[in-house]
Amino acid sequence: MVGTPTTSGENEVNLFGSGGLPVLVRDQTAQVPSGPLRVAAVKVVFVLSGWGRLHTPTGEELLGAGSILTIPNGIECRGFPAEHMRTVTFYIHPGFLADQVRWLSAAHPLVHHLHRALHKNSELGTLRLSPGALLELTPSLLRLAHKPETTTSDFTVLAGASEVFDAVGKLTGVASGSTDRIGAFPRREVTMAVALLQANLNHPWRVDELAREIALSSSQLTRLFRSHVGVAPGTFLRQLRADRLAELLATTDLSVSEAAARAGWGASTLASRSFKQRYGVSPSIYARFHRGEKNTLLTLSDQTS
Repeated sequence: MVGTPTTSGENEVNLFGSGGLPVLVRDQTAQVPSGPLRVAAVKVVFVLSGWGRLHTPTGEELLGAGSILTIPNGIECRGFPAEHMRTVTFYIHPGFLADQVRWLSAAHPLVHHLHRALHKNSELGTLRLSPGALLELTPSLLRLAHKPETTTSDFTVLAGASEVFDAVGKLTGVASGSTDRIGAFPRREVTMAVALLQANLNHPWRVDELAREIALSSSQLTRLFRSHVGVAPGTFLRQLRADRLAELLATTDLSVSEAAARAGWGASTLASRSFKQRYGVSPSIYARFHRGEKNTLLTLSDQTS
């Protein structure tokens, strides 16, 4: 697990504490099944990468990168990642949430699901971000999840959570009451290969080596990746490294070259070229924007004008 994940032993008192923040944000990576887990909080789960299944008493939900899942207070959940799934989860005190959402319009897609979660509705609320929208939102999610608790004011966390939730309404473009669910998982060979790449970004992967690891030929692996992921394995690896570089630039003070090396790039020139192809700006511009004092979501494109 990454960060400080919630465990099945936590309850409302342990989760929020006496006089503590009513909103907690956690970055978690799951590689093995978990649960059953019941938490005294409304949860909003953002899936950053990978695939998984969530079982509740009312059914099963398939999740993938870009999924946003609202889980009502006290619902028992079991998680089953497909080799690897990374999430950022907001744990919201039900009393605090009830005070906030009564002032907000249920026409906002996420607010609609939060309203339902508070009114004894046991069904999960599901929204989905496009790949581009997920890239836009991920740095803000990770900054919130990794803010030092000793130096971060309560207002900063609450304001950041409000900013993220407001951005969801702009980025999902889904009418209230609508859902966009994952239809099916990729084949297990694909999820295994993706998990290997995620766990070993610094390894100098070749397609034939990756294919051998999961007992396929290079052509079979490439065909499966194009079918289930949309790109060839080499392209997907460059995307993973670009995303890791973006995370490091947004959440640390590393230089571009240091961050590129940690993300698995052997040459900073290749890192910069691949990063710009994926994010539309150079790594240095991206770092300046996300490390600036005036940092607002959905305005990164302004930095290139």
